[in-house]
Amino acid sequence: MDEQATVSITNQFMFNRVMIQKDICKEFLECVLGKQIDDLIYKNAEQAIEPRLDFKSVRLDLFAKTKHEVFDIELQIQQRADIARRYRYYQASIDTASLNKGDEYEDLPTSYIIFVCNHDPFKAGLPVYTIERVCIENNSIPIKDDSHWIALNCKDYAKTKDKHLLSFMEYVSTGKIDKQDKLVTSIASVVDKANEDRGWVNKVFSVSTIGEDWEREVRIARKAALKEGEERGLERGRAEAARYNSLIEHLFAAGREADVLKASKDPTYREQLFTEFGI
Repeated sequence: MDEQATVSITNQFMFNRVMIQKDICKEFLECVLGKQIDDLIYKNAEQAIEPRLDFKSVRLDLFAKTKHEVFDIELQIQQRADIARRYRYYQASIDTASLNKGDEYEDLPTSYIIFVCNHDPFKAGLPVYTIERVCIENNSIPIKDDSHWIALNCKDYAKTKDKHLLSFMEYVSTGKIDKQDKLVTSIASVVDKANEDRGWVNKVFSVSTIGEDWEREVRIARKAALKEGEERGLERGRAEAARYNSLIEHLFAAGREADVLKASKDPTYREQLFTEFGI
C-alpha cells in the first residue's frame, strides 16, 4: 500500500469515526434538520438491531438519540436500487426496538433516517430528498407519524440553497474544505488526525481490500449460479456474503485485525469465528 495513501470521509470506517464524535454528530444533525438538537445522550457506531432471533438483523452506521428523538445516519456511496426498501426496513427495525412490552404506540420516539449519498439516489436531480408519509387523496391531511426520511444527494451539492449544508455536501463530494464552515473544518480535522494514525489507516485498507476480494468472489459465484440456473445456490451465496461482512465488522470493532486476515484464507477458522460471534 502507498505509504501516503489516505482515507477520506467517503470511507465507511472514516465516516463512523467522524460521526461518533458527539459535537460533530450534533452539529451535523442541526445542519441537515435545520433545528436545534438536544444533547445526545446515546450514540453508537454500527449499532446492531435484532428485533427477534428469527428476523433479519440490521446494522446501522451511526445510531444516536436524545430523550425524545432517535437518529440513524447512513453513508451510501454506491448507487442502490433498493434504497427505498432499506429505509422501510430500517424504520421497522428501529420502531420495533424502541418499544418494550406494554408500551403504547404513542411512546414511539420521533425518528430520522438520514442517508448521505455521493450520488443521486432517486435520480430526480434534487440535492435533498425529504420523504414523509402522505394521504394520496388529500396531501394536506396531517399524518403525524413522526418518522422522517432524508437523503442527501451530495453529487448535486451546488443546487443546495442552504450554504451550511452545501459546504458539508461539497466536502463529501469533492473533498473541498470551506474554511469558514465550522462543521466542515471540524470533520476535516478529525479526518486528518485519523490519517496520521498509519496503523489505523493500514487496518482500514486491509479490511477494505479483503471485503473487495470477497465481493469479487461472490460476483463470480453469482454468475456461475445464474449460468447453471441454481437459484438456491445463489441465495446461499448472498447469505454467506452477509455473514462474512458481519464477521469483518465484529473483528475490526474488537481490534482483531490479524483474525480478519486469517479468516479470509482459512475457511475452518472462519467457521470457528462465526460460532464465536454467533453469526
